[in-house]
Amino acid sequence: MRLKSIRSAACALKRSKSGVSAVEFALILPLFISLMAAGTEMMWMMLTTIKVQRLATMTADLVARDGASTGRLSEGQIYDILSAMDLAAKPLHMRERGRLVVTAVVGEDANSDGAPDVNRIKWQRFEGALTGAVPQMGCWSDSTVARNVGRQLRFGEPMFHVQVTYAYEPILGGPLVNWFGIPQNISKTAAFRGRGAIFQPVLTMEGYTPKTNCHSADGL
Repeated sequence: MRLKSIRSAACALKRSKSGVSAVEFALILPLFISLMAAGTEMMWMMLTTIKVQRLATMTADLVARDGASTGRLSEGQIYDILSAMDLAAKPLHMRERGRLVVTAVVGEDANSDGAPDVNRIKWQRFEGALTGAVPQMGCWSDSTVARNVGRQLRFGEPMFHVQVTYAYEPILGGPLVNWFGIPQNISKTAAFRGRGAIFQPVLTMEGYTPKTNCHSADGL
């Protein structure tokens, strides 16, 4: 009798499916959580990249408006533009984790043969604690010849180049970031030709020291 009861119980257990859903959920849950985490991290990386690019484009556009015209761009205006990155980059901590480099470049005829042959850095301004970010145009305290312009500017043609670099701050960090190959620093650039096409030096103003130091966090 006992053997028959055991067999009946075994058969009933074999037919039972009451725990299948729980087992399946337990198996799928880790994969589901991993996919959700990966999606969140990728979304944050895309948002960060868009913010960095928009900041570069906005800054280059603002500088180009008066950087080469009879109105002249002043140091006070540059201070305002650099300060605006705190608002434009939110929720990123740009000043603490980023670097903004503004470079004014003009085509020049270095050997006086009537043809432009060098892209010359006329001025640069810097802001942000990520001082390890290498300026794409070069640091003008080392050399005034601009690198990576892409073409030889015409004689007297002004171009305003902005580079924004941000040390990516992951949400989840660690292995997931490495697995996706997310870069440690996100760097974007933008360049505009001077609106008036007449290059003018930056107008000096009392109380606004030019932020020309490419090795300091505040450019001073």
